[in-house]
Amino acid sequence: MGQGTMQRLMYKIGKTTEKEHLILDFMDGLSRTIKDRINFGLLPLKLPVIGDVPYRIFKTMEEYRNWAERTVPRYLGYYHRND
Repeated sequence: MGQGTMQRLMYKIGKTTEKEHLILDFMDGLSRTIKDRINFGLLPLKLPVIGDVPYRIFKTMEEYRNWAERTVPRYLGYYHRND
């Protein structure tokens, strides 16, 4: 079999249990190379506002924090927390 595929095929007639399905998924993952696991594990994400320009320059950390609080969506985790 090619690289990155299960080393041993298992056949079962009928529906597998959840535990059997998890074991097969785990074995499939273990049969992959580290490079394949990294490639499958990383998802390219388009982050609004953050990825719009290659870089930004701020004179102070306070200036950056103000920009982030005003501009970056809260769901990305860039917000000032008031305790």
